Amino acid sequence: MPSVGLRLRIKTSPALRRLLPTPLALWRATTQAAASWESSPSERRRALGAMAAAVAGTPREPELEELARQYLIEDAACRVLFWQPWKRASMDVGSRERLEEAVAQRRGVLLSACHMGPIFLYISAISYGPTPVYIVSAPWFLEEPGHDEWGRRLARWWQGLQPRNERMIYRPGASRVMRALLGQGEMVLNYFDMPGSRPTRFLGKTVMLASSTARVAADSDALVLPIRARRDGQRAWTDIGQAHDPRRFASAEELHDALAVAHERSILELPATLEDPTRPGSWAAAAGATDAMPSDSEVAPSPPPDVGRSGGLPV
Repeated sequence: MPSVGLRLRIKTSPALRRLLPTPLALWRATTQAAASWESSPSERRRALGAMAAAVAGTPREPELEELARQYLIEDAACRVLFWQPWKRASMDVGSRERLEEAVAQRRGVLLSACHMGPIFLYISAISYGPTPVYIVSAPWFLEEPGHDEWGRRLARWWQGLQPRNERMIYRPGASRVMRALLGQGEMVLNYFDMPGSRPTRFLGKTVMLASSTARVAADSDALVLPIRARRDGQRAWTDIGQAHDPRRFASAEELHDALAVAHERSILELPATLEDPTRPGSWAAAAGATDAMPSDSEVAPSPPPDVGRSGGLPV
């Protein structure tokens, strides 16, 4: 871990965090977050903005205020879990079966994710084993950590990944590498909710999303499995949805739209666990707008000053 001042070192030391039981750390953080809904106008505005971007125009919009309060709690919980000892995520029987059925076809498996829940933990349900999971990564994720909070967060990510069989694919130019890996029957993780040039009906509004997941799957004949991180107390779960076979769709565009529906359904089950869609570099920087975002879906944003509940993301 990069050296920093004493106060920041205490705040961001996984070794010291081990001394505090995770249930106690979660209780303290979530209790404070729930109280902040009443006591902090700025936190309330932040939560309302995040959840309005997520649920406006959907059947969950009438629940906006309660979902915003829950968002503060989930946000605090994931921030705490990021610095506590990382434990292997769990996977239910149905998710495990869907994963094994896809792998058995030997066609390549493309895991399609959105930024929700404890995303720093959920791939561990798959990657503790001989089969690697390749993850598309922004350039800054592979930079040398600096001597500040951002650097400590980045180092924490790498520290947590060491015992897991996860390998990074460098952006830009990731699509070519993804196609090659999937063509060899490998497993790749890509994030669906990235800004791009494809108008997409998503969460009750039209937004501009990258379409690389569907295009790469169609080009490489890979099965696409929607995947979700979910928290239950201090435990992380990995949920895997039904496979999307590009052979059953007329085009990559049709597959993209079907994935948008699947991810929307998954998010609306647990909207408060979604990372703030209005954070810098996200698809909903202007929620509900159809204004053009950067047309090159391979361009990744620079790390924002506040890197979110996960302490920084690999995409």
